[in-house]
Amino acid sequence: EGEIDTKIAIFGSSRAFIHIDPKILEENLHQSTYNLGLNGSKFKMQHYRFDEYLRHNPSPKTIVWVLDSFSFSHSDKDFQPNQYVPFMWWNLKLYRYLKDDHDFEFADFFLPFYRFRDQKYWTAELKKAKSVQLNQVGMFRNKGFKSYNRSWKVDWTKLEKRNAEIDSAAFPLLDQMIDRCHKENIQLVFVVAPEFYKGQDYMLNRQEIIDYYIKKPNENNIPFLDYSNHNISYQQAFFYNTTHMNADGAKLFSKQLATDLQNIIKTIK
Repeated sequence: EGEIDTKIAIFGSSRAFIHIDPKILEENLHQSTYNLGLNGSKFKMQHYRFDEYLRHNPSPKTIVWVLDSFSFSHSDKDFQPNQYVPFMWWNLKLYRYLKDDHDFEFADFFLPFYRFRDQKYWTAELKKAKSVQLNQVGMFRNKGFKSYNRSWKVDWTKLEKRNAEIDSAAFPLLDQMIDRCHKENIQLVFVVAPEFYKGQDYMLNRQEIIDYYIKKPNENNIPFLDYSNHNISYQQAFFYNTTHMNADGAKLFSKQLATDLQNIIKTIK
């Protein structure tokens, strides 16, 4: 509805939306902040949200983009595909982004109500909604942010070391995003959020991916904050799995990020 008018916008996957608390950034940076992290998404769908945000809302002064080992991984299916269902109706742009997904059909976008055919999913969501805690204005997320008080639950014996299969077809979207931010005078900051150090070894080509992220900022004069080896990444108490922090971890990281951004973000007068 075009009602988000923010100075700082945060983009990325769940590693953005559950790790960065806009209120903490606002308290420290004195600039309005909103989290637009998209759960379970790769860069392709993050770019779609970025494009839609700029189409309907005033441009932010700064964009903090959270990248991770999976941002450009190849995927035949989108995570929680039903999250896109309410926005499908005659949405040709969304169709172009999702048409290669095996969970969707052409009819989902153009045949009335057909996209709601998965009754088991919607029934389960309605049951789940009864136990979901909403904030004062009836929202699940606060300015796009949601943290979880979950305890560590990782079975190392079931984790397998593997390479992330890179989807190079999505790389041009990264260049498009960088170019657009430059043209619209939007300051862009790349961030790799903390990731539990033992889990990092299970992504065999992780460093190759991080090196690519480092190359892009160097070529385009973009600040790059990598917390892979930060203190937080070595403390299991702040994580509930290898890639996601709990509420305490998110609070600590948000404070650290706010401190680091103070030296980067231009003063808005």
